[in-house]
Amino acid sequence: MKILFVAPWMPSTYRPRSLAFLEILAEEHEVAFLALTHDDNEVREAEALPVANRSLVPNTKAGAMVRSLRSLVTGQSLQTGYADPGGLRAELRRMLDEWKPDVVHLNVFRTAHLVEECGDVPVVIDLDEFRSEYYEQLAETGSNLAWRALGRVEQRRMKAREDKLVDMRVPIILSAPDLSGQERPGTYVVRSICDFPLQPHTAQAPTVLFVGRLSYEANIEGLMWFVRDCWPGIRQAVPDARLRIVGQDPPRSVKALVGNGIELVANAPRIEPHYGDATVAIAPIFRGTGIQMKLIQALSAGVPTVTSAMVAARAGVRDGEHVRTAEDPQGWIAATAELLTSPRERERLAVNGREWAVANHSSAAVRGQLAVAYAAVTDPQRATRPGHHIH
Repeated sequence: MKILFVAPWMPSTYRPRSLAFLEILAEEHEVAFLALTHDDNEVREAEALPVANRSLVPNTKAGAMVRSLRSLVTGQSLQTGYADPGGLRAELRRMLDEWKPDVVHLNVFRTAHLVEECGDVPVVIDLDEFRSEYYEQLAETGSNLAWRALGRVEQRRMKAREDKLVDMRVPIILSAPDLSGQERPGTYVVRSICDFPLQPHTAQAPTVLFVGRLSYEANIEGLMWFVRDCWPGIRQAVPDARLRIVGQDPPRSVKALVGNGIELVANAPRIEPHYGDATVAIAPIFRGTGIQMKLIQALSAGVPTVTSAMVAARAGVRDGEHVRTAEDPQGWIAATAELLTSPRERERLAVNGREWAVANHSSAAVRGQLAVAYAAVTDPQRATRPGHHIH
């Protein structure tokens, strides 16, 4: 089968879901690649991708920001405006006409505006999540008026487009099951791959680990809350505890946290070794959809994890069995301090969490899930058989 894989960014280790899907599809099919690039480094990264041919459309950050601002007036989602440079649609049409793919794989909401451009060619879109839910949360709980205003604008526009995709019966891939009572037809659960090996514990001191993209507002807000409201209590309970923050592009506010047992590792080439150094991992995220990759990675690596009830519910892990959950500072302090000081409890959660991660997020598990989603296009009868994760 010939698959045209369209992405608004460069699949990489920092965008592991996109990269993993591309690699899986390329193993069994002929894949062409169309993507937006910001700089020469991304152009070089594209050369390493396992694709039959590739076409790259420049998307300068300045131009993307101008289009996003223009979207406020035109009514287009800011997300799709950001990823809609002038040459993208023309290049898509050229590849459709000349290469004649059997299927177009669109990657995340930023490519949702391209569905109609594909004409009669079947489309599968990996939304990852119904992103309008995040902006609905942002509109209600954003840290300032600007964020809340952005949430109101984007939520309406994104939901209208998501609803239209459902009405059009475009097969939609999601990284996690819909919450009970919110199921939508035509959606397929294909989780994100995480094959982190079980990491031997090498920490020299009780170490709490936070991993995340530090340009992401929800990550920054959750981390700042943890440091402000929870870290002093954890240090009081475990005086030699340290907090290691590992992430890409930390802003000034995160850099200023260093000290008082807090260290920062920016733009690390590999993050797996940091899980080996961790005693406990944390995911203090209180707004978001889908499954937090930091949670999957920690569990796969065998690191006991404390997270919010929302993150646990989205992933399908249970408090006290796979993770520990907490909502207020007292709960976070108690759960984290207990795991830092209780080897037996750490071992129990690590074993259970690792088993869950392998069963749901290993390469073998995700390959099967992706095959079911693609069967919606190539073999609809197979896709609708019982037990095949379709809503």
